[in-house]
Amino acid sequence: MEDLIIKAKKEDINAKNEIIKAFTPLIISESKKVFIKNRNYEELIQIGITNLLHAIKLFDLSRDPKAFTAYAAFSIKNCYRALIRKEARSNDELSIDIVNEESNQSYSDALIDTSFSLEETAINNILVERLKKALNKLEPEELSIIKFLYIDSTSANLSKYSRSVGKDYYYCSCLKKRALLKLKSIIL
Repeated sequence: MEDLIIKAKKEDINAKNEIIKAFTPLIISESKKVFIKNRNYEELIQIGITNLLHAIKLFDLSRDPKAFTAYAAFSIKNCYRALIRKEARSNDELSIDIVNEESNQSYSDALIDTSFSLEETAINNILVERLKKALNKLEPEELSIIKFLYIDSTSANLSKYSRSVGKDYYYCSCLKKRALLKLKSIIL
């Protein structure tokens, strides 16, 4: 590639054709990622080739000729980005990467709901189903204490439960422990 660059800088057409041939897969790949109204695929490829020829012209031979590959690849990718920006401005189209002044985030970031996790939702649904099945397997008295302490009331405690059912605190403590162990063994 280094010899080709030197020859291409001296306007050798065969060297330029070889470089174009080497970079054609990248140009095709990058042009497939671009959609611009009123531009077809062939035009986009021509734009990429033209930009590659421009990169050959601008490349500084005092630098290491091995750096040309990275320089040309960067130049091709930037050419398509610049074209998209230019066309978006002239066609009054918006980019989803523009930052919304009100929310201080780009439109693309606003489209993505980071609060929702499909995996987390699925796991929670599975756990809820297991919990429902486990609760149905408890004895009525065990279910009553679990509902009182964990489901129905936010400020419930064991003392309130023992008073409400007229049972000894120690008995209720053992009942709670037994119910939780039972739930744990059923769920896990």
